[in-house]
Amino acid sequence: MTGKSFSVRIFLQDGHANGVRIVSRSKWSGRGIVIPRGCLAEELGRAELSAPGVYLLTETGVGAARSTLCIGAADPVCDGLARHATDDQSWSMAVVFTCKENNLNLGQCQSLAARLLPLARGADKAEIISADCSEQPPLSPAESAAVEIFLDHMLGLYPLFGVNAFEK
Repeated sequence: MTGKSFSVRIFLQDGHANGVRIVSRSKWSGRGIVIPRGCLAEELGRAELSAPGVYLLTETGVGAARSTLCIGAADPVCDGLARHATDDQSWSMAVVFTCKENNLNLGQCQSLAARLLPLARGADKAEIISADCSEQPPLSPAESAAVEIFLDHMLGLYPLFGVNAFEK
């Protein structure tokens, strides 16, 4: 993750900081959506979730030394989230990344998810409860470069949501 300055725009859909948040970063086509578990069912129909995306389901308790993580990718991302909507795994928040211009394909999203997995394991700040992303699909050099840039931007935003699982 680079240490370059950037600005972030956060839209508080519900009018409070712990509700649904739509996040955009300056000069980036990516978009982050933070959805509390209690709001997931009503948010699954969002237009932004009908695109390919990568998601992180997390339980970040106050004062907890380690959070729990479920990492995945889907096309559309709402399908992946719907599979977890009623599971009994311990998670309270979904953090989803998609692309505003639909420039991400499923392979790139799977690659992003697969790249997050060793980063979380290496930082040793989270327990991985589920990962639908163990293998990176084959990508062209251009797709791989786009994935690395997208990943760098994602990693810069996770701490804004209280997700420190990727920080060493």
